Amino acid sequence: MDWEQHYLDNHTPWDKGAPAPTLLDWIENNPDAIFGKVLVPGCGVGHDCRPIAEMKSTTEVLGIDIASEAVKRADQNVVSEKNRYELADLFHLSPEYQQSFDWVWEHTCFCAIDPSLRDEYVRAVHGALRENGTLLAVFYLDPYDEEHRPGDGPPHGTSLWELNDRFVGSGCFRELESYVPDKCYAGRENLERVIRYEKV
Repeated sequence: MDWEQHYLDNHTPWDKGAPAPTLLDWIENNPDAIFGKVLVPGCGVGHDCRPIAEMKSTTEVLGIDIASEAVKRADQNVVSEKNRYELADLFHLSPEYQQSFDWVWEHTCFCAIDPSLRDEYVRAVHGALRENGTLLAVFYLDPYDEEHRPGDGPPHGTSLWELNDRFVGSGCFRELESYVPDKCYAGRENLERVIRYEKV
């Protein structure tokens, strides 16, 4: 998938123009729970980064993306001096980012990568987190619609069984929380799952 070209063509159906309602709801129900340094892989234009950066308990929010146009657009909407963006690949993070983050927020990155890279994704996030660090994620369990079909590119589907197998079964994480969110983008009702993992 040529993500850069999608941004240049302004064909970004995944961009809803605002932070994920699921994230905003979690922050409202868990004020200041997200703290320290936060990594947001596949951040796009940074919608989700901004509310995290506005939390008093966070010290740095780094959004990374492999599309330079996405990073360029994200840079135009920085809301805090602790909010920054970088052109970077989660699978090839700089050594300075290893075991560096207290939290990782996952939304749309896991479903966008080729499913064959999912074990590598788990290892990459595990490596980026500090000891006992937290991965907070919203997974879109059934992303298929008129635009997205199985095997037809992102977003790629997943299941609770697969998530448990890859994250917990790998021995990299323990599950702390899992539920169907009350608030989500229109059309995703009962299709998303919020899961909070702790690095082990």
